[in-house]
Amino acid sequence: MQINNFSAGPSKIPESIIKEISKDLIDYNKLGYSVLELSHRSDEFSNIVNKTKDHLIELLGIPNNFEILLLQGGATFQNTFIPANNPEINNDVAFLLSGTWGIKTYNDFNHYFNSTVPSVSLQNQSIDEIVYEINNLKENYLCLTSNETIEGLQIREFNKFKNKKLIIDMSSDICSYKFDWDNIAYVYAGAQKNLGIPGVTVCIFEKKFFKDNNLTSYLNAQNHIEKNSAFNTPPTFSIYVMLKVLEWIHETGGIEKIEKNSKKKAKYLYDFLDDNNQKLILNVSKEYRSYSNIVFDFKNQKLTKLFLEESISKGFIGLNGHRNVGGIRVSNYNSIELRMIEEFIHHLKVFLSNN
Repeated sequence: MQINNFSAGPSKIPESIIKEISKDLIDYNKLGYSVLELSHRSDEFSNIVNKTKDHLIELLGIPNNFEILLLQGGATFQNTFIPANNPEINNDVAFLLSGTWGIKTYNDFNHYFNSTVPSVSLQNQSIDEIVYEINNLKENYLCLTSNETIEGLQIREFNKFKNKKLIIDMSSDICSYKFDWDNIAYVYAGAQKNLGIPGVTVCIFEKKFFKDNNLTSYLNAQNHIEKNSAFNTPPTFSIYVMLKVLEWIHETGGIEKIEKNSKKKAKYLYDFLDDNNQKLILNVSKEYRSYSNIVFDFKNQKLTKLFLEESISKGFIGLNGHRNVGGIRVSNYNSIELRMIEEFIHHLKVFLSNN
């Protein structure tokens, strides 16, 4: 039975990458030993780090006044790393709260600064109404989560917040579409959605963003910058896998092709869900619907458990919604093939006709 993995993360890895990795697990680059044994102080690993950064710069169009770090700790570590290395943003940062992960980041910032950071919650407003409210805030920085994986809500129009310098958690949609860097201060993303496996977090920021400080060694950003992400032993294998994924994106046709495919897959599924809205519920307005995580449920919620059970029996895995909201979640990351979406729609169509 063929498995169609729609997990929200760790996500599906393209088969061609897995085949390439399997060879390097035995003998990396004809060195006679595994990539798992590669020293983080070796020239070979430094080459992996530099190639990874070069691909990110090329694919995302990162300006030359930005720095890139590859760190451990996931996106959650950034909730401490960012305010610790730039304490001046206290009293100069606000939050756009659109879902669970943004709220968790917001709570961490409040805890770190021991104060209440201003925020705007996304309710039923249009993006233009939200932008108007936020641009009237006095704070210069704005934190947001570009894609809320739990709610299936996405904000992509960063350039509309032209009066703010943005700090963005892009863990679930980085490298799935192009965006301008004009008002970006800091972007970070865990790799396990679109860029590989857990263990490494990409941090892309203006070189002037971090301030001199007396922080402990690992927390101090300058140490990581000076040592090219190898201040201590980094997640070598995760970084290697990220390089393979970035090379795959390049060979696939770059971010432009990835974005085109993402929209096509998402539209195909959303159109089917809308056509069956007498039986299905989509809570996110069309303006904010995520291309990365498509969340819905059955109006008859007794069918949800049955559908998930039948899906697993037919090889569709990772479809259960987050435990906080339930329902169905189809993660449409870069690695998801159109064939998988088509087969899922057929499966859902048959289920609806039988129930």
